[in-house]
Amino acid sequence: IWVKRYRAKVIPNASRAAASEPIASGNRLGLALTLASKAMHFTFGVSEYFSANGVAAAVFGGLVVGSTVAFKTGVVGEVLGVSGSTRGMIVKPAFGKAAFIIGLIVAGIITSHTFGNMEPLPPPVHDGDSDMRARIFARLAIGGFLVGFGTALGNGCTSGHGLTGLARLSLRSWVAVPTFMFFAMLTATLSCTADAFPPDPASEGEAPGWKESLAWAACIVAGLAICALAAGLVAKRMTAESAAKVAGFLDWRSGAWDPSLAFVMGGGLAVTFPFWQYLERRGPSSPLLGGAFGTPPRTKAVDRDLVLGAVIFGVGWGVCGICPGPAWVLLGAVPTAEVVVVLAGLLLGMVAWRLLAKWRGAKACLAAAEAPE
Repeated sequence: IWVKRYRAKVIPNASRAAASEPIASGNRLGLALTLASKAMHFTFGVSEYFSANGVAAAVFGGLVVGSTVAFKTGVVGEVLGVSGSTRGMIVKPAFGKAAFIIGLIVAGIITSHTFGNMEPLPPPVHDGDSDMRARIFARLAIGGFLVGFGTALGNGCTSGHGLTGLARLSLRSWVAVPTFMFFAMLTATLSCTADAFPPDPASEGEAPGWKESLAWAACIVAGLAICALAAGLVAKRMTAESAAKVAGFLDWRSGAWDPSLAFVMGGGLAVTFPFWQYLERRGPSSPLLGGAFGTPPRTKAVDRDLVLGAVIFGVGWGVCGICPGPAWVLLGAVPTAEVVVVLAGLLLGMVAWRLLAKWRGAKACLAAAEAPE
């Protein structure tokens, strides 16, 4: 029955779309992607804004993000983690971490002037009633706080645990990623996050074709010496309507699921997985700039803080739809009150984690001092 309906509805629609969509004109790859996206629309109730162009842009974006992760580790010797760099600015400020964050902000500014239309929230929030605006601000503040506290407690987010930890086959990351993804989807679905952050048709229509995406990816990869800027530029696909994109992916109740972020992660892992397997088995003993690789041991045990931090991060991510990387890029691209609220909540969450860590450390020292000889 499904095959009959697919042949009757999806294939004719895809054939008509092939004439209008640049990606599908005159090439088999474009037609195949168009057919695949139409099939997903038909079968799973996928968002109408998820198209063949979106698949190509997401995959190429993921490839560039993965290349940036590999570049920073291979040249500098550090793991690319946005939440880790942000947390490091609070615990022990360092020039390298500050430069990375500043690079993301500057990249957001450049990206906004290059591509335009990077509104993180839908127009009705700005023009609608004050009650809706207040609810959005509350959602962003609470979500930002939980994201900041959870990523600090769990020692990573989608970039550190997702693109690096999974590629290294780290047990901690293979526990953390499914945990925060499950709780993010559960929270987004129960709290109707997709209703709070609906997609903007004007921005969604600007998704580049696969050839344009490939050209941009090649240019950015060729200039990986400015790795933070490259990460910020490719974040266009992740931060344009960032909350809406994430909400469309996490909220299964909406009936318009947008799997774009899965393709971004897949494209990133396609680079980072072989890179890390080579680096840890046959790679050089030191990065190109000298020194040692600052990578955590893969055998570190899974503890309560990791799981609890992943749960809290997942809940916060599901509530506000923005994680640390896109938040910093959006600060440069569209420094609106909403973005400032998310970042303020994120930083407050990390400060709260720092205070908790100090209290726990002092308590442990006191218990050790009072222990019998």
